[in-house]
Amino acid sequence: MLMLLFTLDGSRYAIEAQRVVEVVPLVELEQIPQAPAWVAGLFDYRGNCVPVVDLCQLTCGRPARTSFTTRIIAADYVLADGRHKVLGLLAEQVTETARLEDDRFQPTELHIENAPYLGAAARYRNSLVQRIDIDRLLPDTVRQQLFPAEAI
Repeated sequence: MLMLLFTLDGSRYAIEAQRVVEVVPLVELEQIPQAPAWVAGLFDYRGNCVPVVDLCQLTCGRPARTSFTTRIIAADYVLADGRHKVLGLLAEQVTETARLEDDRFQPTELHIENAPYLGAAARYRNSLVQRIDIDRLLPDTVRQQLFPAEAI
């Protein structure tokens, strides 16, 4: 399976490339008042307002650094009702893809209640790469704030 790799505070993470709509350069984001700190804002993606989650802020407690390889990953996000929306994922060192088959990923045996999106890990080029489950990133309350039509 093809995976898109990126870095958060020196650790490697991956999402399934088939869930990536596009990797776009870092653009200025519109702030969302009263949103959690890890919701970086909104950006105009092909005529649609797309919310962006700062994966560094969410996982490491600090905002993503602005650099040449910091990108917004426009990802296919599936709502609870089955509809598909685009969700922006802000990450650092979004520079490569790798073919990592499912059987290479092993459970971490960790259960972190506040991070249900962290999945299994695989060895790749002498380091571990941990999967991120996009559909488990947003708690229900935040999902309903960012995609309010779902709540109707």
